[in-house]
Amino acid sequence: MDLMLFRKKWLVPLFFFEVYLSVTVALFFFGPWPWEIDRPILLISYLAAAQLFIAIGYLLAWRRVLGQHQTTEGSAEHLSYGISFLKRSLLISCILIIPTALSRTGNFFPNIFEGLSDAGAVYNRNFERLQDGNPFVAVEYLRMLFAPFLIAIFPLTVVYWSQLSLRFKLLSSVVIFFNLSLYLATGTNKGMADFVVSLPWLIFLGVSTGLLRLQIQRRWIVVIVAALFIAFLQFFGMGQAEREGGVGELGVFNTGSGLVEASRDNFLSLLLSDGQRIIFESLARYVGQGYYALSMSLGLEHSSTFGFGHSMFLARNADAIFNTDYFTAGSLPGLLELKYEWGMFTLWHSIYPWLASDFGFIGTLFVMAAFGYLLGLSWGFSLLTASHQWIVLFYLLLILFFYIPANNQIFQAGETCMAFFFLLLAILVGKKRTGLNDKSGDLELRPDSPSDAQIQR
Repeated sequence: MDLMLFRKKWLVPLFFFEVYLSVTVALFFFGPWPWEIDRPILLISYLAAAQLFIAIGYLLAWRRVLGQHQTTEGSAEHLSYGISFLKRSLLISCILIIPTALSRTGNFFPNIFEGLSDAGAVYNRNFERLQDGNPFVAVEYLRMLFAPFLIAIFPLTVVYWSQLSLRFKLLSSVVIFFNLSLYLATGTNKGMADFVVSLPWLIFLGVSTGLLRLQIQRRWIVVIVAALFIAFLQFFGMGQAEREGGVGELGVFNTGSGLVEASRDNFLSLLLSDGQRIIFESLARYVGQGYYALSMSLGLEHSSTFGFGHSMFLARNADAIFNTDYFTAGSLPGLLELKYEWGMFTLWHSIYPWLASDFGFIGTLFVMAAFGYLLGLSWGFSLLTASHQWIVLFYLLLILFFYIPANNQIFQAGETCMAFFFLLLAILVGKKRTGLNDKSGDLELRPDSPSDAQIQR
């Protein structure tokens, strides 16, 4: 790949997320929700510094990516190993289909029709079911053990699509649809949101590597993705309109210690229908409330939670192991709930208070730089090698960066948290076994080179 063209493609995620985060900050300050904050200059300065550190971290990855660009020998061997990994992933996922449905929905098969017709009600019912205790929680711990395989199915299927046989295309599609149906059946937005926001990036990656050959014109891909996004917004809007408390329909948000009412004379709200207004206000609330929590947490005194407080999953398990509530209640989200009644598990805080629980607010800036570095590295190595490990890591980091205004997303659930650390470990072990130097940046274990026929089987 031409170096100049490659560098332009490599810079695309950095440019996109800098713009995206700037838009979320603008929605917080100028959107329909009148958030009242004590120190707006401090807040906006911190958010600007965070974006600067992300950019610095991302750009620092270029040296490693450039080294890989100069030494890369193509992606055939990585592709063979990646498709083998995908096949094992599909087998594991099929074994866990019914246990997962029981754990996530309480039924043998997810009822997507009920979820689509009454998203808010099924969300509330499922939330109450899980509050009473999940009798199938062991399934979730089993899924954590196989997390890299389970997380990999969607991104690898998209990127490797043209390299798969018809049988595996069908099986992959069924498994992906099943995973999405779990979210649809429980009225949960996350699964569809992750799918819609990451699909264009995975298609872009597959096309750029030459592995994904589109059978239709690219403009139709844009139309299809846009249609999926609109469909997601409709599903999102239906769920918000039916949520308890009237937060969507009435535009009244309960912070725990008071009510915030959306301004209906906002210049955009005046141009929208009732249904469109609910979607707009809900999206603005989703990306804004985390920054409001950050503004409150900037003045809180706290002690470190020693590497556990940045994650709901890790904090809860650390509390259980050490027979304490320090790692949850002592985290910044826990302290916000204690002081301001801002719900630790029911409201959003942005990624920053979660990370600051362990690293402090200055340390969090350097953690964001590290995430930026990993994003640049994983995107660059995915473009050059199509290695399954880098592709899945890039996919996880996509989700992390999209959820920056909300929470520390991939570390909140055990499955994605374990997948992230397993992938980092596999990459480091692969580097050690190959004995390659830092300049090459090739961290993949390489099997014997296959023939084209072997790849298709």
